[in-house]
Amino acid sequence: MQTDPIEEKTRLYNFKLLELSDIEKMNNFLNKVYPSFFDYFELVKFIHCGYKSIIYTGKTKSSDELYCFKFCFQNFLVVNDYLDIMNQTLLHSRNISEIKVINKINNTDYFLVSEYGQYRDLEYFMIKFIKTNYLSETFINYIAKQILDGLNYMQSKHIIHMNIKESKIILDSELNAKLIDFSTSLSFNNNQPDNIIQIPIIGDGYYIPPEILNKKNIESIDKYKIDIYSLGVTLYHLSFGFYPFGLNNIKRDDYENIAERVNNSNLEFPNNVNISRSFKIFLANILNKDYKKRYNIREALEDKWIKGWDIINEEKENNGINENFILKLIKGNIPKFSNYIK
Repeated sequence: MQTDPIEEKTRLYNFKLLELSDIEKMNNFLNKVYPSFFDYFELVKFIHCGYKSIIYTGKTKSSDELYCFKFCFQNFLVVNDYLDIMNQTLLHSRNISEIKVINKINNTDYFLVSEYGQYRDLEYFMIKFIKTNYLSETFINYIAKQILDGLNYMQSKHIIHMNIKESKIILDSELNAKLIDFSTSLSFNNNQPDNIIQIPIIGDGYYIPPEILNKKNIESIDKYKIDIYSLGVTLYHLSFGFYPFGLNNIKRDDYENIAERVNNSNLEFPNNVNISRSFKIFLANILNKDYKKRYNIREALEDKWIKGWDIINEEKENNGINENFILKLIKGNIPKFSNYIK
């Protein structure tokens, strides 16, 4: 069978990126294409190589504080549009990773410097730090409220994240949950009227809501519910260790079969994991396949289950962030919250 030349080029390009995981090779590369980088920054450690991107920790010349350095190569997006989104919108929110610097290298490549999460992203946190494939309801409530606050801020700036999942949520040294990576985000004009729009299929298929998978036209006013659904899939996966609607055995980019499975499946909760009735109701509302009936951001933030954050946060404020607090979150051992969700 003949190899697709585009696929082959992509494979070779990504192999080249893997070579740049060696910091010395990356430094040599930057010396050739962007030498002024070293007037301000220094790379410290390779973190991750993704699809057409590579991530390191690094420092500025004026500080020893660690930051996240992400280099994006041969990006299919219009770089100028992305720069506009970053520069005009996501500036100051406790639950969004702040972009410190964003610079073009050339017309297709750029790098950004953002906050570094001490505990990395949720996916890494679970595998490397707590070594389990699901979290307690207490911990999930603690995460959910913060991400909803971040989404509320994004909505005020007319932005849809479009790719919310575990690897897009980091935890800093104070255990603040922050959204990262807005390379696939969509920005909408402040004065755009409420009309009928169609949103392109973007991101990991497991997390895409059915109205997008089915290529439906939706009312513009409901477009922010896309992120609500993606958060629902994330919380479900964090709760049970597998995905809703029986998606685990389908390839993530097989959008047609994912759509068929979601369209023809009901939301079910396994009996072997004990979660409260109020959490099940919350999940059912943010994972509603009918986007008109799905929670909007206001309804999600006002949900009874989400109000449990106040109890958990009281524990945090009284005792501070320490190993004991993290242990209580992991084990779901915050008594007032445990009584609240019964």
